[in-house]
Amino acid sequence: MNMAWRYTTLLDLLDHWQTMIAGMTALVAAIITVRVTLAVEQRKVDRELDGLRKSLAVELRQLIPSALAAYTSLTNLGRTTDGPITTGMVQASSVIRTPLVYNSNVYRIGSLERDAMDVLTIYGLIETARENVRLIGKSQAPDDVSPAVVLQAAAIFLEACNYASIVLPKLRTGVAAHDDRDAELIETIRAAVSGLSP
Repeated sequence: MNMAWRYTTLLDLLDHWQTMIAGMTALVAAIITVRVTLAVEQRKVDRELDGLRKSLAVELRQLIPSALAAYTSLTNLGRTTDGPITTGMVQASSVIRTPLVYNSNVYRIGSLERDAMDVLTIYGLIETARENVRLIGKSQAPDDVSPAVVLQAAAIFLEACNYASIVLPKLRTGVAAHDDRDAELIETIRAAVSGLSP
């Protein structure tokens, strides 16, 4: 039995192979759909990561000057000899707002990859400084905090600022007006650090 197919026209050929052509077309369409969907999702992830990075950059540019101000206030307080230092004075000299962006996105910090450790270190140092001030309020005689303890608390705030001076140039806000002020802040931090050095 001879099973040779003879196609006299292109339509005969297409008619015979239509199932295979439809299957190949569906496969190509599925591949294109998957690739487009993955590209859209990747762009979404990239936008979210960029937004997180910029939000943290803005928040740090608010927290670091506050931490520097706390360092300055505590240093001035620790060097004062006009009378006893109270825990209320220590707490009033070191007010820093709670970091909202970091706290609500801490589970996503790892997605910053190479910058994740730097961000964690800065926020960790700020939280250590804040916790130290809280502990001073609990563990010291409320009306007689040692100047050495106050200066030690100040040093932790400065350590956070010093570390941030290295990281801030890597975390950009995307707004030139904000980023351009970094040089002045970093110079102030370095001056404070060199003032501590013997």
